[in-house]
Amino acid sequence: MVKEFQHTNIRFWGGLRTIGGTVVTLEYKDSRVIFDFGMTYNPATNIFDGQIKRRLHGMVRDHLRLKLIPPIDGLYTAESLGESNREIIPAEAYQQNTAVIISHLHLDHIGAMGLIAPSIPVYLSKESHELYHALEVIGHGVPGERDYQICEYGVPFTAGEIKITPIQVDHDIPGACAYHIQTPDGSIVYTGDLRMHGKHPERIEHFINETNKLGLDALIMEGTTLSSVEDLREAIVGNPIVPEGMTTEGTIPEKMADKLKAAKGLGIFNIYHTNMDRVTGIIKAAQDSLRKAVFEPETAYLLDKLTDEHDFLVYTSAETKFEEQSGTLPGWKSDLLKRHETIGAEKINSNPGKYFLQNTYQNILELFDLHVQEGIYIHSNGVPLGSFDPAFENLKKILNKLDVDYDYIGASGHAIPRHLKYIVDRIDPKFLLPLHSYSPERLKPKSGIQLLADYGVDYVLKDHQLFPNN
Repeated sequence: MVKEFQHTNIRFWGGLRTIGGTVVTLEYKDSRVIFDFGMTYNPATNIFDGQIKRRLHGMVRDHLRLKLIPPIDGLYTAESLGESNREIIPAEAYQQNTAVIISHLHLDHIGAMGLIAPSIPVYLSKESHELYHALEVIGHGVPGERDYQICEYGVPFTAGEIKITPIQVDHDIPGACAYHIQTPDGSIVYTGDLRMHGKHPERIEHFINETNKLGLDALIMEGTTLSSVEDLREAIVGNPIVPEGMTTEGTIPEKMADKLKAAKGLGIFNIYHTNMDRVTGIIKAAQDSLRKAVFEPETAYLLDKLTDEHDFLVYTSAETKFEEQSGTLPGWKSDLLKRHETIGAEKINSNPGKYFLQNTYQNILELFDLHVQEGIYIHSNGVPLGSFDPAFENLKKILNKLDVDYDYIGASGHAIPRHLKYIVDRIDPKFLLPLHSYSPERLKPKSGIQLLADYGVDYVLKDHQLFPNN
């Protein structure tokens, strides 16, 4: 079966007024590109709560039934669809040339990509591919198995007559990129997630310049912070300057070091460990406060594989020691412990003020084995991410029982409103389609048309103009 569009057709399947879950299809003649394939992040309503067991044999069917993935033709195998999804055309019967492009490896953008038929190429940047391989080794990959294709920044590739050019951006994870998509009808840019207050703002300037050089008609732009940073009644004014006093990725190590110098006891941190800028910043904070950074094995493995950092220790919990004694230690962890100096609770307890220790939420009971008196717990964008997550109150409850001081020192991976507007103004698209936001209407173009997309509507790009196909 061949599905053809004589002009470029764009449809939104997810992520318009949610944080994440962005899925967009762009089709031209017999070819198609799909942008990202994640699921909406909302721990308060998450069906897979850690207690419900996923059925490996029925993952696609279950996710479709729960409306966690879209019913897109030609994306899933016939076996995975089963008899209950006959209305969806399986990949084997669909002749359209399809490519899936992933902007970055956060779960709200990649969480369902393992469910896509193996015959369909899924493209990642080289850095994303390296990170994903490391995550798979430590058991942090996404459900499902498949291979991935590598794309390079600035090097175009094609899906039929659709030309795709990845452009590097800065986000709080390695490998993040935007995509410039060109067809004979015109061109669009999909930004993925980005920010200007990270350690690499020059990447955003490069992204703006490359976009303007390649040219575009429509900009599909993330807007995560639009309803959470500025007064909703105020118009947003573009400005590339970081507001005075705002915590940035670059200032986090200094702020952490100041807190650690003031604390007599153990320093404890909770981070999202795919943010390698944050992970290496932890080492700097420890060094500046005359402490030693101590990482859980999973994060230490990422450091070992993805950075040149060596000034850290690996924490060996009672569970790790049991794995060693029982011969059940995973190979990756065994090799890691041979290559790096390790430390356990007993040695840390002999002088807690010398260490800055990682403690993820799932391992919080490890703190019961440690002397945490006069210590400090620094929450830095680790899970739970905030008060909207039911687990946050549980975290605070346990820390209160331990009588440990809590402090938050973090920085978002998403551009603040003034920076979003600055990027939009510099690019000045004919059509602006904001998404990945609770309030996308707040982001307005400089001189073009704001188009607030709807689900179930086909948008046609023809002669460099974009309009709904009513």
